[in-house]
Amino acid sequence: MRSTSCGGRARASGERGATVVEFLAVTILTVVCLLGIAQLAVWVWARNVAVTAVHEGARTAAETGRPLSDGSRRARDVLEDGLGSSSGSFTVDVAEDGGTVAVWARGTAPMIVPFLPAFPVEVEADAFDEDRVLR
Repeated sequence: MRSTSCGGRARASGERGATVVEFLAVTILTVVCLLGIAQLAVWVWARNVAVTAVHEGARTAAETGRPLSDGSRRARDVLEDGLGSSSGSFTVDVAEDGGTVAVWARGTAPMIVPFLPAFPVEVEADAFDEDRVLR
């Protein structure tokens, strides 16, 4: 008598091991998706740190009696505090135009998945220069 534990039909010889192959395919796809989501989360985190850095740099450079280099230094410090050694991939630029101070940060997010392309981060912040406004 034949066993009916497989839903009442006998397994064909070509289907042996199909479950293992399907499990591996689904597992690999799941891991790749999770790594992609983790890399995206790192990009968002790096972008948020850069946004905070340029806002702090713009506010510092716009304060009364402070040179533009203080704003650049403050933005660089915030990047280093938030990103650690990955902050070395960022450049910080400061410019003054009329009564406005602008700070830019450009770089790439830290990579946790080596086979994905680098995710660029470019942010800018402006602030009114108090030295010009108060004249």
